[in-house]
Amino acid sequence: MKKDMTLDDITDNAAENTAAETVISSDDAVFIAIEMGKRILTCGGEVHRAEETISRICTAYGAVTVDVDAILSMIILTADFGNGDMTSFRRVSDVGVNNLGRLAKLNALSRRICAVKPSKEEFLTLLDEAERSSSIGAVKKLIGAALISFGFAWYFGGSLLDAALSALIAVPMWLVLNLLSRSNMNAIVAKFAVCFMGGVGALLIGRTGINCNLNMIMIGDIMNVVPGVVLTNSLRDLFGGDIMSGLFRLCTALLDAVAIACGYAVAILVFGGAV
Repeated sequence: MKKDMTLDDITDNAAENTAAETVISSDDAVFIAIEMGKRILTCGGEVHRAEETISRICTAYGAVTVDVDAILSMIILTADFGNGDMTSFRRVSDVGVNNLGRLAKLNALSRRICAVKPSKEEFLTLLDEAERSSSIGAVKKLIGAALISFGFAWYFGGSLLDAALSALIAVPMWLVLNLLSRSNMNAIVAKFAVCFMGGVGALLIGRTGINCNLNMIMIGDIMNVVPGVVLTNSLRDLFGGDIMSGLFRLCTALLDAVAIACGYAVAILVFGGAV
């Protein structure tokens, strides 16, 4: 079985063969640059960071001039590699979940790409390695969701019982949200459905006669879906001059907040009688 090539292997090979420089087509260079920019955007990186990464990678591969414009939903790149070959590429990028660990790996990989200049095949291997090493398992995410609900329910004044019940409801909420996300359901509809389910779960627990504070239970569960990081990133982009991306993230955060509020409100209206 062929052993997967690592970043250190590629670096060592480049050092041993400095006289023989790998010839990479402009199309492959643009593909590598665009793919790195897209991955940086989808894990929560700044737009100007993605643009700078794309520009530096293209320059490292021999581009004379580079023009790149990126927003969260699209990257447009035109590069002139000095031989009359102008390459233009567009790719739509899906907005992903913030993963700062993966972002750090990608930033390190982009710097090494500029130094080593791997081929397209080597780049794909290294990219897969970086993403696998920074991925978080489903069990850890599930435990994290339960701990978040437990901690916030207790922090805002709930009892240990309230915190435990909030963590209990958070488990099926996270499982359903993860399932809906994999089914490519609209994110706003998925948030509404999950919050409706969480509200119903809390109200059903209240009807059992257990001496608990439903407000604290709901607050703990809400904190798992509140778009706080998205809102913060939107303000970061706005203050950084990336108006389009900042407005995009701000609208996403506001729509998420409306979906969360509506989900719990409908649950209360249907099963609780009043908001």
